[in-house]
Amino acid sequence: MKKIMITALLMTLMGSVSVSAQETERLEQFSFLSLNSAKLDSLYNYCNDFVAQHPKDERAWRNLFEVSNSMVEQKHWKNWQEGEDLKKELNVVGRMKQAIPHTYTFYYSAYEGAYREENWTSDEFFAFRDAVADSAISTLPEDAVEGDYNRWAHVLIMRNDTIGLTDLLTKYYQRGLFSPEALQYHFNELQGMEEGGVYIGAHEGDVLGKLILQLVKGVHRDKILYDENVAVDREYVKSLFKRIGIGCDDETWKKIDSSFQEESYPAIFRHICAHSKRPVYLSAISVTSINLMEGIPAELKPCFYNEGLTLRYSPKPYDNMAVKRRNIESRYWLEYLRMSFQPERQEDQQRFGGWNFYYSTSYIELLCDQLPYYNKHNPDRYMWLKDLLTNIANRWEKEDYDMDNWKEKLEIINKD
Repeated sequence: MKKIMITALLMTLMGSVSVSAQETERLEQFSFLSLNSAKLDSLYNYCNDFVAQHPKDERAWRNLFEVSNSMVEQKHWKNWQEGEDLKKELNVVGRMKQAIPHTYTFYYSAYEGAYREENWTSDEFFAFRDAVADSAISTLPEDAVEGDYNRWAHVLIMRNDTIGLTDLLTKYYQRGLFSPEALQYHFNELQGMEEGGVYIGAHEGDVLGKLILQLVKGVHRDKILYDENVAVDREYVKSLFKRIGIGCDDETWKKIDSSFQEESYPAIFRHICAHSKRPVYLSAISVTSINLMEGIPAELKPCFYNEGLTLRYSPKPYDNMAVKRRNIESRYWLEYLRMSFQPERQEDQQRFGGWNFYYSTSYIELLCDQLPYYNKHNPDRYMWLKDLLTNIANRWEKEDYDMDNWKEKLEIINKD
């Protein structure tokens, strides 16, 4: 963990939404997600009063929605109906529809808040939901935050809309909102895979960087990416099977399909592993997130072998450590880890600091087990890898991160 907080806490609830000469300050969602109900109530009352005084201020409405949505979600975790009752009582999106219709803020909030009229049928609700998603994507503002790009990427991935996704991710990339170090890590995960491999990601965090690399940068386009987070959509899953080359007749689909995600997700996972003629991979750092945080099904765990940054499925044992060393020596691009060339602006540090730390220290976790082998068989490679991993630890220690656990790990391994 970082000794200095990565993100600043709210100094005061009331000071977080202010009127300036130009615009209302945006409340970042992470600032209040962990607030207790009493503090959320206070913040909601302030934002609600502010909106009453400035009924056409889109940013003020967005702030009010984010706070109210957090209040609703807190209720949902305890009792779903209580959350729905609170949403109906506050009616933030309904009031927004009257005050600022046909705006991005309304479209976003209507989608994110699952807005529906009382007399709507399910078909009418889903038609409206699709329509506001389309409107939001087409009106995405120039100053949209990172989370908005992630939200609409989720929608476009589920729709298999490659054209729309390419346009969205190009803007995402060109605005510098995606960490360059995260992109490098995603690139290296793909670098270690064999041609035409299938990558199973637990969520957008596993696949968005890779989609930017494929659709915006034009590299590793042969790899097939599966985003488990959108597997609730049947057409998405069936399209995925077709791309992989997996047959799935009606009888098979009945065994896979279920209204319960905890049943369908592992069934899809097993089907891909059992029938794909392409090599199948998982991210080594997010493997526990697969299948709704249940991880790899127990009977398949012995069939996944670490090859560095990824795990590969194989029903037959093979020398995966030799493949891992091949990746370290000739496939992974690792020199970027020695020094960061990002601008030293505070906002950049806040936006990327945590992710960059997570990805770069993952190299220590995943690659240091090869030091004993290199120490015995290849002294030059041993010194190179040891120097690289130690450099990572030293770099983050200089930025005031607590690196004791990683340094201790390196010291223990280096003694062997």
